[in-house]
Amino acid sequence: MKYNRNGEEYSGVDNLVFAEKLEGSQQTVFSVLTYNNNLYDPLGADSNRESNLNLVLGKTNEDAFKSYMKYLKTNSRIYITKAQRSFLNG
Repeated sequence: MKYNRNGEEYSGVDNLVFAEKLEGSQQTVFSVLTYNNNLYDPLGADSNRESNLNLVLGKTNEDAFKSYMKYLKTNSRIYITKAQRSFLNG
């Protein structure tokens, strides 16, 4: 399942997929949008240059994925901080 900037299911109309959850028969793969090997902050300093940045979906763990999704839904900075720390720890 893919998610947009607001943490809602991606409809295909939006430009970017901000998070993705792929459920397989053996395991689940979580991915979030990254820029320079850090989580991309859609409300941060680079948000106005979004179309010019090299943004890629990077694999992450479940904790980072959940915190990033919570941030997309609530825009509360504590969740992107938690997601970033979990993302860096692996």
